[in-house]
Amino acid sequence: MSYSPPRPTGQAERKVRVLTGFLAVAALVAALVALWQTQSTPLARRTYCWGAWTEGSGPFRDGGRERAAEESVPTRERPRGHCVLSWRGGRGAGAYEQRIEVRLGTGPRDAAGRRDWVGGLFAGGDRALPGLLPGFTADGSGALVLPESCDVGGRPSVVTLTSSFTDAADRGSHPGFPDDSSPSRTGELLVRVANRATEATRCSSAPALRLRAEPPLSSPSPSPDAPAGRCAIPGLGEDAAGERLTDTVGGGAGDDLQSCAVSGGDDGRPAARFTMVGRPRIVALFDGLTGDSPPAPGWRGRGRIDAAGALVRAECEGRPTVFTMRVGPGRTHTRLDDPRHAFPAFVDAMAARIGCAPLRER
Repeated sequence: MSYSPPRPTGQAERKVRVLTGFLAVAALVAALVALWQTQSTPLARRTYCWGAWTEGSGPFRDGGRERAAEESVPTRERPRGHCVLSWRGGRGAGAYEQRIEVRLGTGPRDAAGRRDWVGGLFAGGDRALPGLLPGFTADGSGALVLPESCDVGGRPSVVTLTSSFTDAADRGSHPGFPDDSSPSRTGELLVRVANRATEATRCSSAPALRLRAEPPLSSPSPSPDAPAGRCAIPGLGEDAAGERLTDTVGGGAGDDLQSCAVSGGDDGRPAARFTMVGRPRIVALFDGLTGDSPPAPGWRGRGRIDAAGALVRAECEGRPTVFTMRVGPGRTHTRLDDPRHAFPAFVDAMAARIGCAPLRER
């Protein structure tokens, strides 16, 4: 006698179909969630640098292929991070390789390491961001200081951005981007990623920073009554007359961040770079670096002056102001780039320019 299992009733068949359909839908939902989390499908555009930029925005406005990204996302508990992006663009003779590095941090704690770190922030140039934003840019690099509520251990948090590309023509590395290496382009990227850093760390309730558009700037021409000498510093460069000197000025006479770099020779490497900073959040970067004594007898303020560089902090019209000089790789080994001779002349000229009382007896 043969045996056949009972056939399911109509109601049982419906239950099986409902259960099978539910499991299929659940599997599909799980797959979609996984794909969304990895941002690997058109369901969500992939983002870069802590969510600052999507695939077609920011640095990717001209496209790009073979993109690679490495990043550590800052959080409220860990308010530091980094992001490195690289990709290829262009075709044929116009092909290039692009790289961007973004960092959020406070720099070293010890004075010597911090002095080097702050000097590195200013190494590429010191053109202030417009609208009194607490930052500065150069061709392809920049730094922006976050609000005081984002300080960590009493030290300001800083977002830095560095970009460079290597082209197919000479395989040399150049700052910025092939189509636009201007400080304004760097500023746009810097402000966007700085806003994202404050969002990720939840360190500030202030409105997002906005970069005010302004026309491209060129180095201002000296006025007819400006002092003779490089960087409008009387006598600067006179004993280096045999050198082919050029100076690049950033900031106008009334600005609270002004800089000037003097270069010798054809390679454009700076012999010396002079900077004055009166913008409070940028001044805060120098806290603890000037010591408690004047740089020399007859000076007011605090700081140091030696053969390697100079840094002085003093009150100007009731506002803390920092004056610095950094010796560069193109130094001429003359009084032009000897801080013991050039820096006092710079401070005298700059103090007079911004309406600050003299910093030293003359």
